[in-house]
Amino acid sequence: MKNIIKMNKLIFGFLLSILFVSCEKESLVFADPVNFTLTVNSGVGGSVSSPGGTYNQGQSVSITAIPNSEFVFVNWSNGSTENPISITVNSNQTLTANFEKRKYSLTITIQGEGTVTEEIISAGKTTTEYNSGSIIRLTAIPSGEWNTFENWTGDINSQMSVIELLIDKPKNITVNFQESSLVINDNITEIVNSTISTYDVWRSFYDVSGVFPYVSDGVQYMFYPGTSEWTAGQNSNNTKNDIPPMPSQILRKVNGRWEYFKTDYGAYFWGARNFEINGNYIAIGDGNEIGPDGPNWNGGEQTDKNWNGDLYFGEIIGGGNINWTVVNSIEDRIYTHGTTIGDINGDGLLDVGAAPNAGQNTLKLYTQESDGTFTNNDNLLELVENNQPFTLDFSDLDNDGIDEIITANYGGGYSSQDPLSNNIRVYKFNQSSGLFEIDFRSNSPSAFYSIGLGATSILTQDFDGDGIKDIAVAREDSSGNSFEIWKGNSDGTYTPHYSSPVWSENELQFREFRIFDVNNDGFPDLVLRPFHYGTLYRNSSDCWWNVEQCNGIKLNSLIQINNGDGTFSSYDREELVIESLNVDNIHPYMENGVLHFLGTYPRNIDNNTPYQLYTYDIKVRILD
Repeated sequence: MKNIIKMNKLIFGFLLSILFVSCEKESLVFADPVNFTLTVNSGVGGSVSSPGGTYNQGQSVSITAIPNSEFVFVNWSNGSTENPISITVNSNQTLTANFEKRKYSLTITIQGEGTVTEEIISAGKTTTEYNSGSIIRLTAIPSGEWNTFENWTGDINSQMSVIELLIDKPKNITVNFQESSLVINDNITEIVNSTISTYDVWRSFYDVSGVFPYVSDGVQYMFYPGTSEWTAGQNSNNTKNDIPPMPSQILRKVNGRWEYFKTDYGAYFWGARNFEINGNYIAIGDGNEIGPDGPNWNGGEQTDKNWNGDLYFGEIIGGGNINWTVVNSIEDRIYTHGTTIGDINGDGLLDVGAAPNAGQNTLKLYTQESDGTFTNNDNLLELVENNQPFTLDFSDLDNDGIDEIITANYGGGYSSQDPLSNNIRVYKFNQSSGLFEIDFRSNSPSAFYSIGLGATSILTQDFDGDGIKDIAVAREDSSGNSFEIWKGNSDGTYTPHYSSPVWSENELQFREFRIFDVNNDGFPDLVLRPFHYGTLYRNSSDCWWNVEQCNGIKLNSLIQINNGDGTFSSYDREELVIESLNVDNIHPYMENGVLHFLGTYPRNIDNNTPYQLYTYDIKVRILD
């Protein structure tokens, strides 16, 4: 028993010693610390205060995101937007600072009718804002036919329709569009022709008489005939060979702009007068006011009849080209002021008529043959009285298929009591006699409507809508210019109906007119055509000779609106004035139902360089 007890004591002591040793060892052993890596990156547009490093478990680290100029801090890759951010390191981590460009708003306000296109030149665009540093090209585009760009205002001021804008702050700009009745397309065209001097070409564009528009294959053309007696010089010592005739020049309209088309060698002129277009056919006369056209300067008889000119008949053959025929022979040259075209013998072929200078009691009548040649038939009309026709028209007044011959006289022109100053005549073809005979005359001063004004051009049209053609006559004398309407009656007579104001030379100078329905109301209106130097349209009544000093044009009086009854009023719905526009002359034409004027002005004339012609296409809106 004692042995058992003793053995138990030994075992207990052993176990107790083991326990003691174990506890002693445990109190003396320590665990190694745990370390983790923090990697910090910066995105484009900035940097960070620390790239990171190795940290003990549980250590706290502060990191700051630093944006570059024109950038902003967005967030950390862990989604946090705190800056600086405090990170407790309990694991290996990678942290990235995200940056982006500053964004500024671009606010565009539109005044008037139009749009603005935005084109990014550099950088990009969000849905509502542009990144800082972006360059934006803005283009102002007027809406509608009659709105024009005026300027940009606000954070940028510019009169250029296309601008480039740097986005470096919030921008507020306004684009201003203005409603206008005048739209101008300007252009410079060069004319190079080795066979004709630039000075001679310039002479073709200087005179305003005989210039006419035409349409070929849907394209607009403008024909400028020959040379001006004004630029050639009226010198009694000049001979025909000293001042040769000039071939004509033609402009063409392409994509809204006028350009040089060609020199037309088929038509040579010294000084064209009047014209008339009938379908694709044209008649125009060579007035030729250069040199002596009557008794010579020494009081003797005329020595050089070849000073007189030619009559031309043209056919538009396509592509803008005109096939010209000289109507009269060289031996039958005439001094022509009035020119007309029509069918005076009922054969379906167009014939040509011409009225000579004032003081001559004769007309020239040429009938066309089936082969395209022309025969002198002056004998069709015998003027038995001294009525001195200055201009004429062929027109079928009674719808019998044969044109009547209508004449207007210049007569004394400058004498208010001269009964021949401004009477008109109507001649009708007599089938029995085979001649034209007087059908209507007005030769009493009491019947005159514009006493003392000599006729310069004449056209017929139904102006009052009663189905009977009326007669429009342009007049002039020393006091000024006017036009009048003679109303056609059912019995073949004509009565004075309307007379315009008499405009002084500096107010309004014209000798011819065109008939258009400029406001599309169904009634024909009159557009007055200019005479020399633009006296017609200068906006200053006392300044008309020097183009650059008298710049600017006024169009109101040129546009004579038919009141619907054959009376007329100058267009007065608004002032049609264009400031600071240099033009030598302007010519009206219609395109797509809209009235236009083509203005030209020659500059930089030098025989050694190409001829430069400044063209201005003026589109006019006529308000009801």
